[in-house]
Amino acid sequence: MKEMVAGFKDKYFSDSSSVEVRIYNGMNLIVVLGLLLSTVLIRLFFPTVRAFLVTSAAAATALYTVYIGNTTHKYEFHAIIMSCVLNLIFFPTIYFEYGKLYFCIPVYFIFGLLYNVFLLQRKNAVIITVIDIASYVAVLFAGELYHDIGNDMAAETIKDYLAVYVGICIIALCGGTAVRYRMHLHKLEEENLEKLHKEAMDAYVNMDIFLVNMSHEIRTPMNAIIGTIGLLLDQDVNDHVKECVYNILNSSNALLSLTDEVMDLSKSGSQDIVLVNSRFDLSKLLMEIINMTSVRLMDSRIRFFVEIDGRLPQYAFGDGPRLRQVFINILNNAVKYTKDGRIILRVSGEAIDDNELMLKVEVEDTGVGIKSENIPHLFELYKRIDLTEDGLNAVEGTGLGLAICKEIIEKMSGEITVKSSYHVGSIFGFNVPIQEDSNERIVALTNPNIYSVLIYVGDDDECVSLKKIFNELSVYSEVVNDKRSFEAAVLNNKYSHIFVSSQHYYGDMRFLEHELTDEHLVIIANLNESISVNKIGFVMTRPIHIIGVAAVLMNKDSSYSREVVKKGDFTCPDATILVVDDNLTNLNVAGGILRKYGATVLTALSGKECLDILEKEHVDIIYLDYMMPEMNGIDTLECIRKLDGGAFADLPVVSLTANVINGAREMFLEAGFSDFISKPIDIEKIEKSLKNLLPPDMILYKK
Repeated sequence: MKEMVAGFKDKYFSDSSSVEVRIYNGMNLIVVLGLLLSTVLIRLFFPTVRAFLVTSAAAATALYTVYIGNTTHKYEFHAIIMSCVLNLIFFPTIYFEYGKLYFCIPVYFIFGLLYNVFLLQRKNAVIITVIDIASYVAVLFAGELYHDIGNDMAAETIKDYLAVYVGICIIALCGGTAVRYRMHLHKLEEENLEKLHKEAMDAYVNMDIFLVNMSHEIRTPMNAIIGTIGLLLDQDVNDHVKECVYNILNSSNALLSLTDEVMDLSKSGSQDIVLVNSRFDLSKLLMEIINMTSVRLMDSRIRFFVEIDGRLPQYAFGDGPRLRQVFINILNNAVKYTKDGRIILRVSGEAIDDNELMLKVEVEDTGVGIKSENIPHLFELYKRIDLTEDGLNAVEGTGLGLAICKEIIEKMSGEITVKSSYHVGSIFGFNVPIQEDSNERIVALTNPNIYSVLIYVGDDDECVSLKKIFNELSVYSEVVNDKRSFEAAVLNNKYSHIFVSSQHYYGDMRFLEHELTDEHLVIIANLNESISVNKIGFVMTRPIHIIGVAAVLMNKDSSYSREVVKKGDFTCPDATILVVDDNLTNLNVAGGILRKYGATVLTALSGKECLDILEKEHVDIIYLDYMMPEMNGIDTLECIRKLDGGAFADLPVVSLTANVINGAREMFLEAGFSDFISKPIDIEKIEKSLKNLLPPDMILYKK
């Protein structure tokens, strides 16, 4: 018997079943029990065959409804059928069978309406309830007109009133049980939600800890790699070695960007997306995502083109990291599903008002494309489109990227779009409003009349792209298409810059080395090409875009042009700098960078060692790592501030850390650090911190 009860409970009231299913089964079983009890009472009080048969049939229908609903899983459909049986057949029949007791009918009607409310979806519940109420009104109206139909008992008796009382008790018991059962399930649901919430919060905290640790563990060796590369580039090495080092640097930066993206996606998948608006450098953001995409395409047959509107603002106010995430996800999507052909990134802007701009972005590819019926599913979480044709079904991914992009863009009050032709390609785009945060433009070429450019590249698309860039910059440019015309132009004219593809450079190297005097030679090469420049010149890596071209013309630093103006226009020989890090390699890298400025550099491997040095040596500025054993960076800072009764309260202390999780900067500044620099070490940020935090008389600018 116990096994039967357990089996029945497991089948119809299992904890794994949804709340809706358990309510469906519970409500119908309450109806069954109520009707079975009614059949017994009918035999006791007013035994009529018709009432007995109708009640028994209704009970059987309710029991069958439980069975067939769970078998077919069409719970709503069978609940509607049972509602009709109860409210349109059973109650009216019983009323007319015992018409003299019509004053009990409204109580039964309440239970019928409860059935609708508990079991039917909102739309169906409203429709069926309106029909039932109309039916009840008709029944009561008919009862008033024909109060004696179906029953010709002469007078009301005590038994009649007792029957009414028992009927009311039955309905009250059934209705109360139904409400109580619903409340019980609601309580269980709340407890389950609370449990899930606690588990989710625990998982979120663990994920946050994991991300912090992963950030530190990955960025620590990356800091050593990139920092060592920076030191190596300052050495007197031959051009071939320098080109190889640049390739390592580009790949390292791309790996760092990919690492950041993985952590961004992990964090986005674990919580609601929250925007954190701040000032960001739009040009730097664009350079980062272009550089990362270029490295991914380095060994592919895909050509990458970039079109950027030079009138975009240099600085904007918004959530830069989230915007960067959208760029990377959409570009990664294009890379995944494009085997050959080209990918074009277009970035432009349209003024909304004096300070607001609509940023417009398009990513066009010649990939496999998307079938029209699949486009509506692109932005669903974990949805992977079937691309078994073209051999692209094995592309890896979680399906999170585009869904997260859509959520981010909508949070930013923007819009994301897609156009695609199957086997032709796709265009993903998004428009998002951003606030301009300065009057500086992303490209500000002063006095363009002083420049004149000669273009000698073999690729027609690249030639058109360069010509368009120079026209936008208002710079005079000429295009030549063959070696003879090129040599004639160089001999007969004077140019400020000569842009040559790497293939043409090698084909005319001797001529260029002999004839060029003051002209700046700019060699356009692929990212993985090793270019040996024996005379004056720059190397620009593809894709060519207006930011990189303008940087070359103005001889400014750019990650897309090599051999440009070097950093380090000052020294601080009188400064004593303390670097604290538990990683010896990181100490050597940071020390090597800081010694370039002529400073005296002290190092410590722990917070305790840092405190010991401060008691013995005068220090002008400290660069302090965060994740260290025994005493972390914040604990060490607190001890520094309390040392010698507060003698070091104003000593500049810079957090030098691999923790780049959202909000890390704010956390360290709030803890009392003077500045925040993330690993790998950015020399520009080191220089900025030295200039800002050291006394002005310690900074000696080079003439």
